[in-house]
Amino acid sequence: MTGPQEPHQVRLGIPAALQPAAAALYWRYFGAQILPVPAGPRQGMALIRAAMRPDRALVALSPAGRLVGIAGLRDAGGGFLDPGAQSFVTVWGPARGRLRHLSTALFRSGGATSDLVLDGIAIHPRWRRRGLARSLVAAASAHARVLGHPALRAEVAAGNLSGLAAWRAMGFQPLHRQRLGWPWSAPAHVLRLTL
Repeated sequence: MTGPQEPHQVRLGIPAALQPAAAALYWRYFGAQILPVPAGPRQGMALIRAAMRPDRALVALSPAGRLVGIAGLRDAGGGFLDPGAQSFVTVWGPARGRLRHLSTALFRSGGATSDLVLDGIAIHPRWRRRGLARSLVAAASAHARVLGHPALRAEVAAGNLSGLAAWRAMGFQPLHRQRLGWPWSAPAHVLRLTL
């Protein structure tokens, strides 16, 4: 049973002062999926900060203004993280940065779609089960409608049964399983919420 719902605010874009917190939260949940070559948290968070496109995310803020949730957004114009070489060079220097960037060519993203893709939702552990994911999905739905997208799309690892159940509880319907991510990644379910 959850306690009383604490108020939170959802907004489009990540203010500069909250970008370090956004990088830390995103790394905590998606760090292992971002790079094929292991990196420590300091370098991983630095990469996310360098590659971040703050206008391509929704954030959930506590009443005190702390970042407690984030949802990346991706469409035909790109996603929350820009996979360009410059981000890698910023973190690892010219030679090692370019080599690490070359390895990203192995990554398989989802196919082209007119849907707005949720590029991962991460909620701070102390703020789980308080409706933040639903609030972020509702805000993403409203944003997608304004931009003319017909649906939201999400991808979840096939072995993540609790994640799959959470998406289904929010109305997302499974489309199919795909091999997404790195060649060694497990298959993923692709889910869709028609708007």
